[in-house]
Amino acid sequence: MTRTEDDVREAAAWLERLRSPQAGDGDREEFETWVAHPRRRDAFEAVAAVDAEIASWDPPSPSAWPILGALALGAGGLVAVAGMLIH
Repeated sequence: MTRTEDDVREAAAWLERLRSPQAGDGDREEFETWVAHPRRRDAFEAVAAVDAEIASWDPPSPSAWPILGALALGAGGLVAVAGMLIH
C-alpha cells in the first residue's frame, strides 16, 4: 500500500496532537484506531522519522534563520518536508 498525501498530513497532525500537553487517553485511543491501518502507520513512521532527523540537527548559524523562517517548520512545515516522502 502506498501512503497518500492526506495520510502524511494526518500523520503530522497526529504527531503534533499527541505532543500537546492537553493530549489525554482519549486522544491516544483515537490515534491507535487511526494508525491501525498499515498505510497510515507507514505515513506516521515516515513523518516521525523526518521529525527525529530535524530534531537531531545542530542549531544553524544565525545567517540561516531567514531561510528556516521561510520553511516555517512546525506542523505545516513538517507536512511540507514529509510530503517529499510521498514521491
